[in-house]
Amino acid sequence: MKSKLASPEVDDLPALKVLLRARAEGRMPHAVLLTGADGEVLARAAERLAAIHLGVPDPLAHADCRVLRPAKKSRRINIESTQEVVAALRLTSVSARRVVLVHEPDRFMSEGANCFLKTLEEPPPGTLIVLQTANYYRVLPTILSRCLRFHVGGEAPAIKDPAWADWLREFDRLLAKLAGPTLPRSAELFIPAYALCARFEVLLELFTEEALKLAPEPPPGDDDEEEVELAHEESIRRGIRARLLTAMEERLRLAGRQHPDCLSQVAAAIDLLEEARARLELNYQVLAGLEQFFLRLLRLFALRARA
Repeated sequence: MKSKLASPEVDDLPALKVLLRARAEGRMPHAVLLTGADGEVLARAAERLAAIHLGVPDPLAHADCRVLRPAKKSRRINIESTQEVVAALRLTSVSARRVVLVHEPDRFMSEGANCFLKTLEEPPPGTLIVLQTANYYRVLPTILSRCLRFHVGGEAPAIKDPAWADWLREFDRLLAKLAGPTLPRSAELFIPAYALCARFEVLLELFTEEALKLAPEPPPGDDDEEEVELAHEESIRRGIRARLLTAMEERLRLAGRQHPDCLSQVAAAIDLLEEARARLELNYQVLAGLEQFFLRLLRLFALRARA
């Protein structure tokens, strides 16, 4: 099956131009880490590099292209998958060049990362390893030190849906109540907060379902087909969740500008949101993570009111 991601349009990206020029001059690194905010652009850029290196329009269909990606419900790159790729690279290749595409290297389990380090540092001749992730700060230092990092421009598009816009308006109203001169009764805060949590979870699943209908099929690999589908779905859910949380952070920053006397509370709230984001990355339940954030948010402003 021809990949829907392999497209020459990404050649216009500055990072790709630098890499293509380095390749033409014989200075192409053997391990490249692409980072940026838009996961789709990163995947397209990684696949484009693979296509050029192998000299084929569809690298995913090539026998010398291997793929490592998070799998199963844990959404981690496990040691079994890593060992399969490392072992495959020891075998005789069909062509003189080979490619390994590593999706979301920040999801490496420690055993898998350790298994991959030697290959990452000294791959077989003619091998290009392309890693890509939107979570650069979570990649293990041992992985980072063995790659040349290139930032791929572009921000993940904001979700423009009336239901999400309405959710953000309700979030704004709650923040306005918290930042007001007097704190409302508990029921006027807790009920909207819990309603926001429940609606967030529903909208996340709705947006994930809609995105799955439009997303390209996951690239073929050696994992069980059902596991691949689950991992693919979770990857899309993870990206959408990140965009929703980013929109929440923007609303918090806006509230700080509108209510300068609450700047310290807003700054603390942004830290709480980042903690929630980190917990969710560790497969923490969405509803529980959001509830914990909102309860701590309400406590922040309650303490301010008492001061």
